[in-house]
Amino acid sequence: MGKRSSYLIRLMPLLTGEIPDAGLEELLVSESNLPGPRANLELAWGFADCFEKIVLSEELFALLKKWVGIGADQAPTQHPREFLPFCAIQALGSAYFKAEASKKPEIVDMLKQCAGDSRWRIREAVSMGFQRMAEQDFDAAQRVFSVWIKSSSLVEKRAILAALAHSPLLTDPERVTFCLQITQEVLSEVQTLPKDQRKTEGFRILKQGLEYTISLFVERLPEVGFAYLKRWAEQDDPDIKRIVRSNLNKARLAKKYGSMVHSVLDNL
Repeated sequence: MGKRSSYLIRLMPLLTGEIPDAGLEELLVSESNLPGPRANLELAWGFADCFEKIVLSEELFALLKKWVGIGADQAPTQHPREFLPFCAIQALGSAYFKAEASKKPEIVDMLKQCAGDSRWRIREAVSMGFQRMAEQDFDAAQRVFSVWIKSSSLVEKRAILAALAHSPLLTDPERVTFCLQITQEVLSEVQTLPKDQRKTEGFRILKQGLEYTISLFVERLPEVGFAYLKRWAEQDDPDIKRIVRSNLNKARLAKKYGSMVHSVLDNL
């Protein structure tokens, strides 16, 4: 039995009583591996897995909302209690499918609000939470992203791209086409950004996301994807050219589609 499954077994009894067990928070915090270079991902995943199997009671929903509300002032990066919102955000993504209709918009709003958090680990949790939501109901996630992308900040755009860059979601051409359409919108906005905005932390975070996510979409739909990269490689924008080059250098493309990679590189 793997660690993830063993954590699920340990956690279920603490979640399924009439009131969430008081030892739940202590377990998560004490075994978070924080401070440290790597949080206990297996524990966080096991916790979120539980919410695919249980009903999201009012008590549990209140607890998750409480933990999501733990801000950077209370639990900065690497603080053990940062692990609580990290876990809660992913759990909300898992709980979305079974949640009452009235709770679903609130779950989405909480995830969206956390996408701009100053803590990188919380931003990662948002992408993972949306991935869990999309694994259960991709159409619902697609509707959220299609609207949100229009008004999203640079950091929020990165959250959308990172959520979509998840292999289990990229199972058919229609989904991948949607991912490329979202990327098209993001790159089109990047192209219009003045120099001062390209020096911000938000742009740095978005650019880092763009430098790898596109390669996952192109890998799944290579004919369309490489044509798409070629069009962007021809643009007279140094940031976009760096984004394209970074994706072309990813092994998933360079090793499998060498000739197609070189045909795009010729335009850089």
